[in-house]
Amino acid sequence: MAALNLNVRKILVVAALGAVLFVGSFVASDRINASNIFCDPESIWYDVFGIQQCGPAGGQPAGGELWMASYYGYSHAGSPTASGEPFNPEGFTAAHKTLPFGAQLRVGYGGNSTVVTVNDRGPYIDGRDVDLSQAAAETIGLTGPGVAPVEVTVL
Repeated sequence: MAALNLNVRKILVVAALGAVLFVGSFVASDRINASNIFCDPESIWYDVFGIQQCGPAGGQPAGGELWMASYYGYSHAGSPTASGEPFNPEGFTAAHKTLPFGAQLRVGYGGNSTVVTVNDRGPYIDGRDVDLSQAAAETIGLTGPGVAPVEVTVL
């Protein structure tokens, strides 16, 4: 009988723990996703395509539309871009699916902004609108989060 009581207690403990985790997942799920787990307490929250994203607070907005941005860096250095130019991670360039090569964009994030020139196609990951060169991403502070909502104005 003692063995049966021990097994019942184990089952009750596991069930209670499961219930706590289940309820906790609903409480936390609206504010947590893979890119937001380590958001700075000073961050502000954006709703981007129905997904909560965080980003630095403060600064002046660049204006324009909210796009999801990522960046690509030195591992692609020298590779040909869709425009035929070799990719330069230290240049201020961007990839976009439809804008013409040579189009210029003002891209802002966290109060910083820079101007980039479209010279490549992409990004090829769902939910992303623009890929920036590493230099452009570093200038606006995007290399920390890697992927974040940015304000974009086509110039």
